[in-house]
Amino acid sequence: MLVSLGSLLRQSSAEMGDGNTNGDGYSLRCGRIQLYSVPLQYLFEPRTTEFRFVVPTNAEVFVLAHENRKFAEVLTKTVNTIDGRVLQGICKLLYPKHEVVRQNGSNFVYDLAEHCQRHALRLFFVGSTEKANSSATQRLRERFPGLQVSGFSPPSRSYPFSQDWNDAILKKIEDFAPRHIVVCFGAPKQEFWIHENSSRLAALGVRCSYCMGGTIDFVSGVKPRAPKWIEFIGAEWLFRLVCEPRARFIRTLRMFRMLFYAARTARTIRPLNSLFEE
Repeated sequence: MLVSLGSLLRQSSAEMGDGNTNGDGYSLRCGRIQLYSVPLQYLFEPRTTEFRFVVPTNAEVFVLAHENRKFAEVLTKTVNTIDGRVLQGICKLLYPKHEVVRQNGSNFVYDLAEHCQRHALRLFFVGSTEKANSSATQRLRERFPGLQVSGFSPPSRSYPFSQDWNDAILKKIEDFAPRHIVVCFGAPKQEFWIHENSSRLAALGVRCSYCMGGTIDFVSGVKPRAPKWIEFIGAEWLFRLVCEPRARFIRTLRMFRMLFYAARTARTIRPLNSLFEE
């Protein structure tokens, strides 16, 4: 595996383009996934006619996309940001001449709230428990006065989803009429739900959707975030394993397969120079 990564690094720089950075960002290949190294503005301000579907990609999502064909197909239609430090490090090794930007959902949720506050846009959270969902939205209102934010916690369901359960969520979204929605069912359920309802969401006026896993629990304080220094060194996964050993043991084992899939990358990278053109 290490030999494979090393050989990738020795490929000619012509395969990756010229220059070190690009103000608009890049679309780059890692394993079979197209990842986006982009500024937050790209995530929050799509073209007016576009429904943007953002998937922050951590090790678990990355591996699942290589082992679940249906999930992989969904991720060909989404903006897959680089979520984890380990994945960011791998991308830096694969594309050493380019800046690789990490956009972690549990971090940029506050930037999203600030963006909605500043532009008077409505924000809606779907998922987690009723207590966590209510607490998260209340905390955001207190932190960002004037923010129009609400949420809904549907009963936990397995995939595929029932029609009445699905319609109940869409009715809540229709009533609140948000511009941005954050969905926290966990992968791959949250990605499947947005994908299957994208047309209806767009018709309801939603322009940006984000898959954010445990973000509601973190914002509400129901579950602790790793200290900043642990996040910085890329060991957040270890912190979460210690906090929830039974729930996360199998998921943690799965993430180590990421290196195997990343080592098979056929490197391609392109600048997104026309990001904000109408």
